[in-house]
Amino acid sequence: MINRVNIDLNAISNNLKVIKKRLDPEIKVIGVVKGNAYGHGLGETARAVWTSGADMLAVANLDEAVSLRVSKIKAPILVLGYIDPAEFRRLVDFDITLSLFDLETAYKLSAEAKKLNKWARVHIKVDTGMSRYGFSPQGMVENYLKVSSLGHIKIEGIYSHFADASDQKFSREQLREFQNVLFGFQQSHIPIPMAHMAATEATFKYSEAHFDAVRVGLGLYGYYGFETEADELQPAMSLESKIAQVKRVSTNQSVGYKRTYIAKGPIKIAIVPLGYSDGYPRALSNIAEAIVDEKRVKVIGRVCMNALMLNVTGLRAVAGDEVVLLGSQGSATLYADKLAKWADTNVHEILSRISPTLPREYHFK
Repeated sequence: MINRVNIDLNAISNNLKVIKKRLDPEIKVIGVVKGNAYGHGLGETARAVWTSGADMLAVANLDEAVSLRVSKIKAPILVLGYIDPAEFRRLVDFDITLSLFDLETAYKLSAEAKKLNKWARVHIKVDTGMSRYGFSPQGMVENYLKVSSLGHIKIEGIYSHFADASDQKFSREQLREFQNVLFGFQQSHIPIPMAHMAATEATFKYSEAHFDAVRVGLGLYGYYGFETEADELQPAMSLESKIAQVKRVSTNQSVGYKRTYIAKGPIKIAIVPLGYSDGYPRALSNIAEAIVDEKRVKVIGRVCMNALMLNVTGLRAVAGDEVVLLGSQGSATLYADKLAKWADTNVHEILSRISPTLPREYHFK
């Protein structure tokens, strides 16, 4: 294997323990494994998250949820995204929990569950400021009662989602909206199901947003998602390749498509057979670094679909040597938060875009 992704399941287990230390003992953890477990590989990663102590798993769509069931993972599974009503039979058959966004969907789900003579599980989503999926907070009590009056539906949770946990003012407004919804339930003597709102950043920043459970994704994989001095979380993924060829480039010679890099002097370059089709962003062209021989070296020229070039001038580097694009080698480290800054994106995108076709090796002691 020339290109490979290594996943340290010990790091994921450790990260879950770190997160749990931040919570009161009764607060549950929903492990978010959507997007192929943020690029880490859905099945093996979800199993590690579940067996390490998560109370529930959350995925993006029904296909991910069914894949986990086929892999014999019996954890409660919440689908955070949209599910076509045509798929409700499969949802109910595999005992998957639906995020409910509107009344029309509730009626269709109830009818399908009735046909199967089964109960469908749902968590109701409230839109407190994300302007994405969810019921409006206004009239939530009335809508909740309408859903709960339907046959064959069990409401097991109610939740919302922060739009920007780094914005304290707006986040506290969202929090207040959600708290008002829950207070309305209390006033109407409605038992409140499991309430959750905080993802990773809010879990660390806003203890008042912990409610009954937190939904942690990024933190499981070793990243806080914000600037912090803390270093308890351990990145779990590394992306590695090998040098395919080494060559000399003369002064004023160009490297790569569109000739975006021109050598100012004689240099030695290494060609690495990994590119943007493998999930390494083209935005890292002429900006990013990689690790060769325990030294950080520059990516030069445009990142190609299946290759990239490195300036290895002054290094022993030869064909076959290991290249670390993400991870560590000796004392040199290069993690996804750094790549995200270079690419002007977030860590979530860097991790989740690593191609699922790349082989993944899992390590767990």
